[in-house]
Amino acid sequence: MASRLVLPGWWLAGRRRRVTLSNLRHVYGHVWSDDQIRRVARESWRRVALSAVEALQIRRWLADPTFHGRIDWVGPWEEIERRHRAGEPFLLVSGHLGPFEVVLPTLVHRGWRIDLLSRHIKNGYVHKMMHWLRSGTVPGILDPSGALPEMGRSLRAGRCLAMLVDQNTRAGLHVPFLGREAGTLPVVGVLQRRYRVPVVYLHARRLEEGVRYRMHCEIADLPEGEDLRQHIDGATRAVSAKIEHWVRENPADWLWMHQRWKHREDGSRERLLPEQ
Repeated sequence: MASRLVLPGWWLAGRRRRVTLSNLRHVYGHVWSDDQIRRVARESWRRVALSAVEALQIRRWLADPTFHGRIDWVGPWEEIERRHRAGEPFLLVSGHLGPFEVVLPTLVHRGWRIDLLSRHIKNGYVHKMMHWLRSGTVPGILDPSGALPEMGRSLRAGRCLAMLVDQNTRAGLHVPFLGREAGTLPVVGVLQRRYRVPVVYLHARRLEEGVRYRMHCEIADLPEGEDLRQHIDGATRAVSAKIEHWVRENPADWLWMHQRWKHREDGSRERLLPEQ
């Protein structure tokens, strides 16, 4: 199903195609041929379509006891789940990589108390659809714009805050990401410093599409700055570097159609590289 969606979308969504190819050429144009760039671009689109299928199917999968036996849990899950059951909150940090729509619903099904920070999507239809899909499996969804008091209440109540931190933003800090400065919300550093909450990196891979998955967690060791500004800057850079590491491990897993470098620090906008 996912494969059948890609070809029409590739030719109909011209701007998203140009964004995808421009992003990949900036990062890999000096080492990959144009044919390889196009292959990875189309494969990344197929995996985005696969994520949409997973989001539609995840409720049914979670009701199947055999699904849980097909997940490989890698990392200190036992320790983190024990601490969370005892009431400790965490900042759960990930990116738009691989089967990211599978991770949080699976954790909620296991008893985790999670609120998801989710920005408003400009396309109203897509926003309503994604909110409907996610709210069915992750009950708490917060818009990070001006929601700091709500975030604090969630953390003080022992709930985790989950966030995808690889989206473009005009506000925030510009830190290195895949070889260029990218506008990045410093929400991880702000919340971690203010509430002294541990940060956990979450990352998933498809071992067999629609059948087997690997869920990886890692307790982050973020740098401690001498003051608030240094701490937030260091944490934002560390988180961005972690996402970059995952992208470079498996480039086709990332959301290359997102214009990650759209807004520059000087206020100008990125110019896309021309199609070849």
